[in-house]
Amino acid sequence: MKFIVYNRNGKILRTGICAAKDLLLQAGKSEFAIKGMANDLIQKIVAGEIVNKTTEEIELDSPVVLAGEQPANIANKQWQDVLKRLSDLEKQ
Repeated sequence: MKFIVYNRNGKILRTGICAAKDLLLQAGKSEFAIKGMANDLIQKIVAGEIVNKTTEEIELDSPVVLAGEQPANIANKQWQDVLKRLSDLEKQ
């Protein structure tokens, strides 16, 4: 059976498949488990039922990061090279 584990606030923590007899074993401390299938990005649990999040809730949970504002992975050596080049340019 497919299951959903969620917290007191209705946030879906995880989903999966287990034997029916093991449903309640899926929930940890302060968690709840129900039968079903849900998408944690656009749904939540209210009073034990799967409901769609509002547009505002979806945006808060998954803020959009513009391409130019995404973090870049750069090695320390690369960064030091950039700083040296900037320093050289400032001296000119």
